[in-house]
Amino acid sequence: MEHGGSRQTGLGGMKKVYCEWLRCIACFLVIFNHLKGYRLFMDASGIKQICYIILSVLTKINVPVFFMVSGALLLEKQEDFRTVCKKRISRIGFVILLFEAGIYTECMLYARALGKPFVFTMKRFFYGILAGNLEETGAYWYLYAYLGFLFMLPFLQKIAKQMSRQDFYMLFALHFVLLSLLPMLNLYLWITGGEGIALAEWFSVPLASYSPFFYPLVGYYLDHRIDIQLLSRKKWTELTAAVFMGLLLSCLCILGEGVTGENYLTLFDYLFAATAFLFIKYMVTVRVPALLDGRCARAVCFAGSLTFGIYLLDHYFKLIWYQPYETFMNNRIPSLFISFGWCVVSMVLGGMVTWILKKMPGLGKLL
Repeated sequence: MEHGGSRQTGLGGMKKVYCEWLRCIACFLVIFNHLKGYRLFMDASGIKQICYIILSVLTKINVPVFFMVSGALLLEKQEDFRTVCKKRISRIGFVILLFEAGIYTECMLYARALGKPFVFTMKRFFYGILAGNLEETGAYWYLYAYLGFLFMLPFLQKIAKQMSRQDFYMLFALHFVLLSLLPMLNLYLWITGGEGIALAEWFSVPLASYSPFFYPLVGYYLDHRIDIQLLSRKKWTELTAAVFMGLLLSCLCILGEGVTGENYLTLFDYLFAATAFLFIKYMVTVRVPALLDGRCARAVCFAGSLTFGIYLLDHYFKLIWYQPYETFMNNRIPSLFISFGWCVVSMVLGGMVTWILKKMPGLGKLL
């Protein structure tokens, strides 16, 4: 969700417009990810269940896309640790403190309004901030993951600039083996009554398996080392076939696990997110270049600049208004469209509030 460094293509060379498109799409999917529409496949059957599974699987590109955009924009820089601490780490740290304090206070006031007990102590608050387990703040887990990425940013910037094609393929292959092939193999062994394979707890490949490191590196490579105009029809066909196969295997694993199947929703999220990144960039910069400038580009760049605030504010609105909204909409429109509707409401309302807050001294740079 980082906005610094988004200067390049379109709008007179000021912004990478395709990154703003990706931010808006990912923001919508993040909000949807926390609603009932995301889990409809658990209570469906037949072809409807398959459609819901595909929707839920594709929804999971949300956070990977955000990390890839951050990598595309930030890893091209060269910053020392002092600059990163002053400019980026302190900002995200203050955002965590401010918005989790707001949620904590909102929960306390809501509980007291309903006559329910709520114990507020400064010790519980600060320990909860550090542990990331304060009441109703689970949706902010991304901020902690992003903070970890920022602490490694100067190192990742050096690594990204030295990445070769072979390095990228190796990174992708390791991610596939650890987070796709091994889980599928273990599911097969479980279904057939065999013993699952467990890797040693001391074994770790963080650049390939840890999302805050893996996705920024992928985003940087896709944006800076692949000429989107030179991607052939054959390459697009291969990507499409890979996406289709990923969706098929994801559906089979989710259905095979039974119960909820949530463990396999992210089986190929990296493949879908990388394809989405390339596709949006291709559409904006090659297929429909008119999107790079003009009214549409300005609107998307404006909306993209509000996505961080929209993400932060969505949970505030949800705690107060989602239940009445859902109750009113029930029996009027299907559950899926109730969730889609809330995503629109939250983005519009959150965008308006964020725009106002950004006008206030101090909050403009924060959001």
